[in-house]
Amino acid sequence: MDAHFYIDVRILESSDNTDFKLGHIRNQIYTVIHGAFRKLPAHYALAVEMSDKLKAKQKLYENKHGRIAKPNFDILRIFAEQQDELEQLIEAIKGHWKIRDYTVLGTAIAVPTAKIAGWKSYRRFRIPTQKAERTQLSHQNEPLRDRRLQAAKDKPFFQVISQSTGQGFTVIIDIQDCENAGHGLPDSYGLARKESPFALPVF
Repeated sequence: MDAHFYIDVRILESSDNTDFKLGHIRNQIYTVIHGAFRKLPAHYALAVEMSDKLKAKQKLYENKHGRIAKPNFDILRIFAEQQDELEQLIEAIKGHWKIRDYTVLGTAIAVPTAKIAGWKSYRRFRIPTQKAERTQLSHQNEPLRDRRLQAAKDKPFFQVISQSTGQGFTVIIDIQDCENAGHGLPDSYGLARKESPFALPVF
């Protein structure tokens, strides 16, 4: 994945409706974007970031309560190899009312290569089903499912509705520091796969 261009989609939290808090809106926005990703698979890669406003809000929470705030993010940073691929994505989503009302949609710009400070890989974090667990578990092992459920508490996630089945499911993101970009391609969620790893620039 050659991440040469990117756009930022900043999610706006509603201040007047408890049903439209950041997490809820973020899930809705990501569902719209995921639908567009599926139409042009392996072209778009997703990173998650915090705006300065959200960073200040998290810091305020930590100072007030004396504990670290849960992982949070309000920017979906989408990378592509070509600028026109991002422009196609913008055209595909900009007319949706959720995008219009609850985001600030950026323009496609070049990655500032001189400012790259590192690389991060965003991978889907999977939790085994209870059925799969039962077929693999020996009595000496702590269940992998339990360990993974515990680890997932500290990871960012989206709750998504499947467009094909209408069923809800959770996409948990495992963020790993990397030394370089790698050569894998993103899946339909914009994430790296174990068998096709890649990383995105941090700047």
